[in-house]
Amino acid sequence: MDGSSALARAGRAVGALGREAAGPAFRALTAPPLARAGHRFATRAARLWGRALGGEERREGELWVVTGLPSWAFGRGGTTIGATFLTKDATSTAVLGHEDVHRQQWERYGLWFIPMYLAAGQDALTNRYEIEAGLEAGGYVRRPATRRPRPGA
Repeated sequence: MDGSSALARAGRAVGALGREAAGPAFRALTAPPLARAGHRFATRAARLWGRALGGEERREGELWVVTGLPSWAFGRGGTTIGATFLTKDATSTAVLGHEDVHRQQWERYGLWFIPMYLAAGQDALTNRYEIEAGLEAGGYVRRPATRRPRPGA
């Protein structure tokens, strides 16, 4: 066994299929009308999920933010599905900016974003969608502390 998870292997397999179907087929799958429909469906489903679990919902720009959820209801510190960000309490300006980029990715690709994200890998440091959204803003890397000169140095 190569130590990779079943999810990572499945993601790579889906990615390989996606690369084979690149070009006209990929453009058809991510055409704006289909992408928008998938985005709307995902947004509504995620909002329903959040409300069913007793989350508090509010709007932040074009992003629906559902807070107060149990940690098992989303991945890591929170998960964006469509235009809905599901979290317990991760609502800093930086995090919401990061999640808004994921919202835009969902708009661009629709439901096809799910296998594309999985194919990009579970390591955020190499996942192109996390990199595009900003690793620092997403809490994946820390900004190096700025060193102040010592007095008299």
